[in-house]
Amino acid sequence: AVTDAFTARGLLLQETGFALTDAGLRWFGAAGIGLDRRGRRPLARACLDWTERRPHLAGVAGAALCRHALETGWCVRIGSERAVKVTEAGERALSELLGIGAEALR
Repeated sequence: AVTDAFTARGLLLQETGFALTDAGLRWFGAAGIGLDRRGRRPLARACLDWTERRPHLAGVAGAALCRHALETGWCVRIGSERAVKVTEAGERALSELLGIGAEALR
């Protein structure tokens, strides 16, 4: 749902791999999510989600968004270290920031 919302809003291009647009970079800044680009890790890349079997946002941007979501309580880890559940606070935030309905996050 998050990757689809990023793409629909012109924040992420998926044509030849994943790439954040200038609007996407601004979105991260406006959301208060820092993107550390000092290392060799790509800013954005596709990674196959093992539960949905669809690509999701990975790389620096995906990791920063995940870290922010965990730190702010938008989601919590469940079971394995990879699985997360979106909280009510996360549903509100993602609805406000990306227009994602709660049903798409469950």
